[in-house]
Amino acid sequence: MKAPLNIFPPKNWQDFETLCLKLWGEIWDIPHEIEFNSDNSQGQNGVDIYGPVDGGTAYNGIQCKNKKLNLIDGSPNRILIKDIQEEIDKAKTFTPALKRLIIATSLPKDKAIEEYIRTISLEHVSNGLFTIQICFWEYFERKLPEFEKVYNWYLKNEDFHRKKQLTVTFKGGSTEKIFHPKFQKTVERYALPNPEIEAKLQLLRENNSLLTVADLIKNNKLNFNSPSFNFNSWPENMKIEWKQFCWLDLVVSNTGDAVIEDYKIELEFEGDFLKVGPERGNGILNPNFRNDVKGYSNSDTALYIEPRKKILVQGDHFVSGNFYIEPKIAVETEIKLHWKLLSRDFNDSGMLIVKISPKYHRVVNRHEVSDPNMVRDEELYSLIKRPGQHNIGGNTYADNVSDYNFD
Repeated sequence: MKAPLNIFPPKNWQDFETLCLKLWGEIWDIPHEIEFNSDNSQGQNGVDIYGPVDGGTAYNGIQCKNKKLNLIDGSPNRILIKDIQEEIDKAKTFTPALKRLIIATSLPKDKAIEEYIRTISLEHVSNGLFTIQICFWEYFERKLPEFEKVYNWYLKNEDFHRKKQLTVTFKGGSTEKIFHPKFQKTVERYALPNPEIEAKLQLLRENNSLLTVADLIKNNKLNFNSPSFNFNSWPENMKIEWKQFCWLDLVVSNTGDAVIEDYKIELEFEGDFLKVGPERGNGILNPNFRNDVKGYSNSDTALYIEPRKKILVQGDHFVSGNFYIEPKIAVETEIKLHWKLLSRDFNDSGMLIVKISPKYHRVVNRHEVSDPNMVRDEELYSLIKRPGQHNIGGNTYADNVSDYNFD
């Protein structure tokens, strides 16, 4: 049996404990022997559920931790190491001594807690104590479909016909997007003299047709709109690097049957690139600019979407603000965009693909050499430097993109 797209934790601790009792009753093959531990003034000795194993010669115990995914302020909830250790210490007083302790929680995986549990479990084994295993909600999602009776009972109990589901795509519904950032490929060509080329250059010199940019400025013959004007000969101190950014926005849709409330979406980028960032408005030209995509102060590889409306009803969607990926120069790569939804009572995740396939404006600088052994091409990749100037609202270029050839 294949699990549905999402299986959600129970809404209260009673249902969670019943789920644990039924599930581990099947896992340990003791559906009629597993039982809730009695609750009294002395507590439960760190064990909510216990059951005989190994033919009744030993006992396993379960400690249940049903917790909401998020705190009141919207931040992710966490199970603490000190809380775990307290329950482990209590379980040491359970009679008879346990063979294994399961700590079951409705929270998603936590690497630090897993490492701590593994370490403590090894220490217990060396000291003749019970082993410890922690089972996060991902464990429930994986194991429930293996046991049909428990699965069907839980499916009915949690009213799964009102399924929550989120879809995150690029515009048009695609999950992949390709960009062609533009760079310059400079070829330093070391070649033997070419008599034909030299003859043409000499003819231009003799006819005064080969002028420098300085000559053009001096003689007031500089025409920005002339298609024959060579912008590559523009003085370097009057050029601006043409930064390449891959601009994106996302379509977030509620494709389920229930309302999604109090949520945000985390974006993690994996691949070979320089950095990511949200679009930022100009405080002077556009003081009212707001972007629901925000960055972290300590990361160049992660962003998050904090939507203005905290409720997304069934069938509704919104388009996020703009954000960018800054690619590395001349690197063809595939970037994975991992998204993760965090909401009051539901989480979801997925992945989008951004493909970077650069294009190049080719510039050849010819150098004459007399030695045939020195003949060669050397290639250098860089940002294109375009003639223009910096302004408050951005850069203004004196040329057009159509002035360049890209391949």
